[in-house]
Amino acid sequence: MSCLIDHKVQVIFVSASSVNKNGKKRKIVMESCPTYALIRLRGSAECFPIGWEAIYEAAVRRHAENLRLEAEAKKARKVRKKKPTG
Repeated sequence: MSCLIDHKVQVIFVSASSVNKNGKKRKIVMESCPTYALIRLRGSAECFPIGWEAIYEAAVRRHAENLRLEAEAKKARKVRKKKPTG
């Protein structure tokens, strides 16, 4: 019986959103590597490596910002409801 030492799996994500570059809308492609991810635009050779730790930290910051914005929106809705009408 043999054992596979290294997994040879490559996961590629293609986003549903697009980014405008040089007047063309292009999908964002993210290629998974063991210690980092490669981010590029579909049809472009230019790619940017980013560590998984940096992606996680960005997600944590974005989540905290979303919670803050939701709390502010909730307060604004309460203020609008309390105002007496005419």
